[in-house]
Amino acid sequence: MFVLEVGYLVDVYSNTWFDTVYHEHVDYHTVAPFEKLFARVDMEVIAVQRIAPQGGSIRLMVQKQGGNIEQDNSVDKLIALENELGLDRAETLHKFNANISNIRDKLWELLCSIKVRGKSITGFGAATKAITLMSHFGLDENVLDFIVDDNPLKQGLFTPITHIPVLPVEALYESRPDYVLILAWNFAEPIMKMHQKYGEEVGQFILPMPEPEIVARKVI
Repeated sequence: MFVLEVGYLVDVYSNTWFDTVYHEHVDYHTVAPFEKLFARVDMEVIAVQRIAPQGGSIRLMVQKQGGNIEQDNSVDKLIALENELGLDRAETLHKFNANISNIRDKLWELLCSIKVRGKSITGFGAATKAITLMSHFGLDENVLDFIVDDNPLKQGLFTPITHIPVLPVEALYESRPDYVLILAWNFAEPIMKMHQKYGEEVGQFILPMPEPEIVARKVI
């Protein structure tokens, strides 16, 4: 028996995690094709586990056909889920793309309504997925004055493509921007809790995904 671990398309699709797709995370799989693939070389998938890495992955256990271990119901269960979501159909992915574009348009409408009032916006999180989101949504220096990040290795540098400066988190309290767009939106809750003082005394947080919104001033 051997074990294979890959990113799971179900999690990317269900959570609209398009920004997890970048240069080192370019392949996301489903269980159904693996059954056919391994059958061609006289092997079989006997179990599948859903696990957390890469925003959602699967761990497949595979053996030679007719091996000692009996296939459990996890394989059929996940294939049924994939079929229910329609992940074997091109129109499902077209719908996924349309949903992302709709989120982008809503976010732009929100950010533009803020900028026309002369308010300042900065970003939080210079992670790779943040760069993917910014590039796809067209967020540049005309929208974000700077980005803050906890990682000292990123501070004092600039984002790829847009060349937005990356500063220490202390810049939030020194420059006091009116809004903070949480680019690392999958960590939004701990970020807002850690910087509750900003949310109560300085400005407001904006979540870009999965639905653009301004978070209430006081964070609980």
